[in-house]
Amino acid sequence: MKKTWHKIATIAVVGVIAFIGFWPKKGGKELPVPVVNEERNGVAGVVVEVKGEVKRPGLYILDIDSRVNDLIFLAGGFTANADTAGINLAAKLSDGMVVYITAKSEEKSEGKISINSATIEELMQLPGIGESRARGIVDYRNKNGRFNAIEDLTNVNGISKNILEQIKEFICL
Repeated sequence: MKKTWHKIATIAVVGVIAFIGFWPKKGGKELPVPVVNEERNGVAGVVVEVKGEVKRPGLYILDIDSRVNDLIFLAGGFTANADTAGINLAAKLSDGMVVYITAKSEEKSEGKISINSATIEELMQLPGIGESRARGIVDYRNKNGRFNAIEDLTNVNGISKNILEQIKEFICL
């Protein structure tokens, strides 16, 4: 009888510990959201990831007409270190988009165009970059997240090594 009681008590303790361990923590990082399709309760939505200087980075499902401001709100707002100057809070979100909020401390090169935060219009100021290539850069960035190296631009459709060489001195991350 004593051995049976020990087994039951041990199983109960392990069960409680496992239950507490998997209980969602308030204020913690958002858990990944399993997505079967982009419709929930008959309402179309978008799945968007937010990274960088927000309080709760992660994956979010929002209504189809949502804006960057809605995403930032759900992510708990900006951290104190967020560089909000280049963020368009009114921009409409699209499915699969990645929004990266840079830190104030991240390097900025004077007079250069940041491929991680520039608008289509700013990118069009670069030699050999028209509206189509600029839009390709922004679309690639929204889908895949920020560029980690300038050379990553060659992953964008329409940006060859030759074009990269033409613009390299005018751009920064």
